[in-house]
Amino acid sequence: MIELFSVSISFLFLFLLSLFPFRINFFEQKHIFRSFGIFDILLLNLIIHISLILLISFINIDYSKYFISIIIISIFYNFYNFLKIKRFLKYFQNKNFVFFIILNFFIAIYLISNPILAWDGLENWFFKAQNFFYNYNFFDLSGLIGNNNYYPHLGTLVWGFFWKNSFLQYEYLGRLIYIYIYLLSLFSICELISNQNKIKIILLSLILIISFDEFLFRGYQEVLLFSLFIFISKNYYIYLSNKNFINLLICFICLNLIPWIKHEGFLFVLIYTISLLFMIKFFKNKLELFSIIILTWILLAIKNYIFYKFLDLNFTHGGGGKIFTDYKTILEFIFIFSKGLLIAIFKYKIWILILFSIYYLLKNELYKNEQKLYFKFLKINLVLYFMLLLGIYYNLYLNGNIDFNWWIDNSLDRLIYSLSGIFVINIIFFVNYIKNYNLK
Repeated sequence: MIELFSVSISFLFLFLLSLFPFRINFFEQKHIFRSFGIFDILLLNLIIHISLILLISFINIDYSKYFISIIIISIFYNFYNFLKIKRFLKYFQNKNFVFFIILNFFIAIYLISNPILAWDGLENWFFKAQNFFYNYNFFDLSGLIGNNNYYPHLGTLVWGFFWKNSFLQYEYLGRLIYIYIYLLSLFSICELISNQNKIKIILLSLILIISFDEFLFRGYQEVLLFSLFIFISKNYYIYLSNKNFINLLICFICLNLIPWIKHEGFLFVLIYTISLLFMIKFFKNKLELFSIIILTWILLAIKNYIFYKFLDLNFTHGGGGKIFTDYKTILEFIFIFSKGLLIAIFKYKIWILILFSIYYLLKNELYKNEQKLYFKFLKINLVLYFMLLLGIYYNLYLNGNIDFNWWIDNSLDRLIYSLSGIFVINIIFFVNYIKNYNLK
């Protein structure tokens, strides 16, 4: 019972953080987030807090004092909103939000029933989280037991931060934020489904079933990448539709968190921004998009310099410089890689639904005018990310000192899971078409 109470307190703290600094109020026509739903605002606020926590990880500060200060500010801020806005509580009295709360507790209970860490979570990530639990900062990460110094720390930072600021200070309570962000991203993307709550709940349940993997909540970081990519994808689509700069700015913030979560994150961001470069010719305000791309590259360089200066920098992650080989070896690589990719797709079945949605919509030319530009962008992403995966594993195949099948079996599925967040929006397009067709 005390553990359930502690879980409830942890989710309450996460919710309070999600209600500040931006207020949930969709009845103001001039509101800068007028196209946002409740889950968009909750996720955006949480992302802002995560960004601030990343910044304070570079200085000596008491995480508990900082946490308590933000919680107190949020309580007073929302109490003021409660008194000022008569309909404030009504925002949270809808079926989707109730379903969101239930799912958080259901998955949390499922997690704490067997709160073990998987191998990578224990070997490479736990000690980073423990570093922040004991109130150490970024510069104390060097030389940690079991730590790869070139691994980024943001995922473990929030893990350790919320572990420290939980009621019982059990390790798994710090990982509840992974569940919270994961569900917020799914509810957020499903808000693109027009009107009917039943369809939203059915589709959300389906995506949850085929994208949820308890293994990834045992200390791995891919869930965070998957969730951020969903939010990035949605905001870029909205930006293409209404040209509201705030949506592009949100993409920028989320993109620049990704390299701080996973080592390969800097490659993911490079590919995404290169894909944006291909799209610049379709924009009237090219400077706006180009500025975001250049600034992202600058921040990537700064991140890599910080790691070079204070921890470690490893661009190859087990690879090397050899790039040429014989024809037979290349064919063998293609066979092993293709087999591994097919297995990974069937493991994370959300890719089956994504690929089916893309195929169906493309074959029948069902993309609406406002979606055509976005679909061009997704096709560029799909090709470039596939080429990136080929390049990564080809390098490991030629240069890796670990059996190549081990690399395929232990990492390829998680890489494509992370990237699937970019393409989940295609499922929404497909469902909207089917729903609208059946109503005719």
